[in-house]
Amino acid sequence: MINRFVLNEVSYFGPGAREVLPQEIKRLGLKKAFVSTDKDLIKFGVADKVLSVLDKVGIPYVVFSDIKPNPTVSNVNAGVKAFAESGADFILAIGGGSSIDTSKAIGIITNNPEFSDVVSLEGVAPTQKKSVPIIALPTTAGTAAEVTINYVITDEVNEKKMVCVDPNDIPAIAIVDAELMYTLPKGLTASTGLDALTHAIEGL
Repeated sequence: MINRFVLNEVSYFGPGAREVLPQEIKRLGLKKAFVSTDKDLIKFGVADKVLSVLDKVGIPYVVFSDIKPNPTVSNVNAGVKAFAESGADFILAIGGGSSIDTSKAIGIITNNPEFSDVVSLEGVAPTQKKSVPIIALPTTAGTAAEVTINYVITDEVNEKKMVCVDPNDIPAIAIVDAELMYTLPKGLTASTGLDALTHAIEGL
């Protein structure tokens, strides 16, 4: 039996790693970012640490900040519509698992519109095309959503969480910048750190 590992294309780690954004955007031939984040990260200036990098070099972007914890089908639908109207050609996901998971669903449905009901993505969805390019910048340490093929969306109608598994959704680039986690509350720092430890133990 052959084991296949699905990995993202490029990962960067370390304080200040977000500064590589312009060179990676240029390398991929991308032009305009659809920034997928949440209102708290904007309110507390975390998203601005990333957006200022784009501002310095004049890379245009639009911000979609209507992402909730445990994102829903409605959340995804709103994001798909906003992306289509934005004129962007890639998604810049800033946040924890919720932002990155929502971005994965938006990217997959945009390029595979036959799954636009969202609920058909549950399980291992037979999508044919890769997601819109996603550059993921996590702001917590625990989910590993920036380098995995899994995401979770809440189906409000049936009141359940859907686990979606799709090699086509993996972000093209992961930028794990510790400076984006410095202002995370102590309780969340501890809980997401334990989450990361649990993933490591599972992997071992």
